[in-house]
Amino acid sequence: MDSKDSRLKEKLDILRVPVFLLWILFSTVVYGLMCIVFSIVYRKAARLIQKLWNLHLLAVGGVKVKVSGAEKLDRSKRYVFISNHQSALDIPVIFAGLSHPISFIAKKELFMIPIFGWGIAAMGHIWIDRGNARKAKASIDRAVRNLQKGNISLILFPEGTRSKDGRVGEFKQASFTLAIQAGVQLVPVAIRNACTLLPKSSIKIRPGTVYLDILDPLDITKETTKTELCTRVHEVIKRRVEETAV
Repeated sequence: MDSKDSRLKEKLDILRVPVFLLWILFSTVVYGLMCIVFSIVYRKAARLIQKLWNLHLLAVGGVKVKVSGAEKLDRSKRYVFISNHQSALDIPVIFAGLSHPISFIAKKELFMIPIFGWGIAAMGHIWIDRGNARKAKASIDRAVRNLQKGNISLILFPEGTRSKDGRVGEFKQASFTLAIQAGVQLVPVAIRNACTLLPKSSIKIRPGTVYLDILDPLDITKETTKTELCTRVHEVIKRRVEETAV
């Protein structure tokens, strides 16, 4: 790369952050309001808008998603997806990379953000109060009911927070209690390179590719324990992330 190309790249890198932040604000208002309206009148259209919202967000940030293992999934089935948590990009990557309708559970503070919070609530995503055990259980019960009666899958991040260095942290077992109660197949998902493009506690996004690896679905029986399931899923995701480090 010559000096002229290098200077151009530096200028683009400088511009990328404010453009990305402005797009977040603009798209939150536009797509958030559209999700609220269409979730009332036409749910399928609202889900398409939600997917476009995430695809456009990634595109503006220069982020591509490469999916492997999609052939392992049945479009007619519902799943509990379990993923490692590397970056704020993870949710957009999940929505961009998976063809299944997805809901997620998030801390209640996100639902208090004007327009954004209203939009994700209208789309059926579930808030959880981590400081109130009774309310947290009610949120989990609601997620189980949604899985059992609807045509929507669920994504869970059992680390509970984003990784600082991309490594897979300890998994909390509550997510696996939910998976066992739901009685549907569990699918481990490994996200790689997201923390390199947008690290925790940073707003500086870099262009690049995030890898979304869909691993083998696991059948859950009545004899399956949350400890056993947690250990098994943690091992397969951790192995995938470490063996294929970008």
